[in-house]
Amino acid sequence: MSLFQKILRRIEVTLLYFLGKARGVFAPGRFGIKRGYRHRKEEVFWDDTQHTDECQKEVYELARFYLDKYGYRQVLDIGCGSGYKLMQQFADYPTVGVEVGTTYAFLQQKYPDRIWVNAAQPDQIPRQTDLIICSDVIEHVVNPDELLQLINKIDFKLLFLSTPDRDLVRGWYSYGPAENKCHIREWNTKEFRRYVGAHFNIISHQITHIEDATQLLICKKK
Repeated sequence: MSLFQKILRRIEVTLLYFLGKARGVFAPGRFGIKRGYRHRKEEVFWDDTQHTDECQKEVYELARFYLDKYGYRQVLDIGCGSGYKLMQQFADYPTVGVEVGTTYAFLQQKYPDRIWVNAAQPDQIPRQTDLIICSDVIEHVVNPDELLQLINKIDFKLLFLSTPDRDLVRGWYSYGPAENKCHIREWNTKEFRRYVGAHFNIISHQITHIEDATQLLICKKK
């Protein structure tokens, strides 16, 4: 990047930052995110059926470590995508995967011997399990309160909840919307901890993959 480009970028960043601050006078903070942040209003479907473990692999590996450490058995994966990571790490244990329509149909066909739940039928989600994985899902939903309330109705021992860290993805000055058009919003680490901490007890908060900007909360019920 040339010196001229760096100067233009610095001017752009400064303008975006102050525009966000000004917007914050009228736009309240939502879901723990700072005032003035621009949230998208509609979900855009993300087709994960052709992906394997390119992202969030370490989240599933860490969940498997805790399962072995504490002798847990049951795993519930909310937003399991292609199911590849769930099967790679937990094929030897009882699992339930939750996904939306077309992905749900894909999972039923690819892994007919496993249990899958259509996200449109939340009453079919088990109300008891040992581990819950919800990896890079929360940024895709319009109302994350509903997702966390659904999880809170389940009797679980550990929750693994991950999402991209906005500051690593876009920079501290970003007021949205997210660059990824399938993301309704993105949290930085402080915001995410504050938001989720109002619902669950957080026992660990870490960046698990710097290149993917993955932040992971490991939580217990309050």
